[in-house]
Amino acid sequence: MLFSIITPTYNEAKNVKPFILAIRKTLKNYKNYEIIFVDDNSSDKTYKVVKDLSRKYKNIRCLRRIGRRGLSSAVIEGSLSSSADLLLVMDADLQHDEKKIPEMLELQKNYKLDMVVGSRFLKNKYASGLSKKRNFISRLANWLAAKISGVTLSDPMSGFFLVKRSIIDEHASKLTGLGFKILLDIFSSAKIKIKYKEIGFNFRKRKFGESKLSTLVVWEYILLLWETRFGKIIPARFVSFCVIGGTGVMNHLLILYVLKNFNFKFIIAQSVATFSAMTGNFFLNNILTYRDRQKKGIEAFIALIIFYITCGLGAIANVGIANSLYLGKINEVSFAWYVSGIVGALVGAIWNFLMSTLITWRQK
Repeated sequence: MLFSIITPTYNEAKNVKPFILAIRKTLKNYKNYEIIFVDDNSSDKTYKVVKDLSRKYKNIRCLRRIGRRGLSSAVIEGSLSSSADLLLVMDADLQHDEKKIPEMLELQKNYKLDMVVGSRFLKNKYASGLSKKRNFISRLANWLAAKISGVTLSDPMSGFFLVKRSIIDEHASKLTGLGFKILLDIFSSAKIKIKYKEIGFNFRKRKFGESKLSTLVVWEYILLLWETRFGKIIPARFVSFCVIGGTGVMNHLLILYVLKNFNFKFIIAQSVATFSAMTGNFFLNNILTYRDRQKKGIEAFIALIIFYITCGLGAIANVGIANSLYLGKINEVSFAWYVSGIVGALVGAIWNFLMSTLITWRQK
């Protein structure tokens, strides 16, 4: 197998056939390649379209993922399923220029490169296929990536690149799988210097379907940037978990204040505020912190009950340890109330995060 095209998809049913035909036309002189679609159980049944077409085109296959989401993790799984020496990562939305593929293959061969990166901004300041707003967001994201991670690419947000499979195999265990831009993840995770060249391409406008860019995607990108710089010290998921926990505290105090003003007994107001904060934290974590393991339907309800239980135990640990430190019951040394409170809160946060990761949102 010369190379595998790894194509992550979510609700791209209308794009699949035009994408396959465009690839076949461009690579008519190449026989030894395959296209691996990695579909996150699309609601428009993209996976079914791919599987139907695979009966006609024998070099096409589909990996359908259940209960997992995310472009980066999809690329990782698709790459690890390939036995080809080279992997070409590109989207199925027809915005990446498939005519550049032969040029990328030749460039890799002639210079014995680890990677060839398709860049939207190598020769142009703006990508014609993006709106002014999207151009601004992309360039801002590229600038942040360069400043925070130290990556010197002109377009670290690119999702169009050729890479040796050995690079993915070697660094797969170090990749975060966070967010929607695997390229930055690869460069940040690789301890050795990657030998690469960039090639410019015209980023086209999308014809079918909708862009996946959203507030949630932006949040994932911020977490990825954190992970590339500080992840070895404090994991990005933990940061997200704590930020959401902070919003839960504000939610708790607001509801407690309102209910007390309506003359509810303190124990009732406190109970309602506590469960409200925990419920809000669960759903925010489900959407943001654990988006790639998001629970839905009855699974979400069961996970919420488990979250109540584990966080309840975390609260007990928080109060117990803080109280013991304050009263000097640990090594007979008493700490100031604020130090005791901070330590207790930290213990509770770590407990809740570990239980959420290992139990509530455990990896399937």
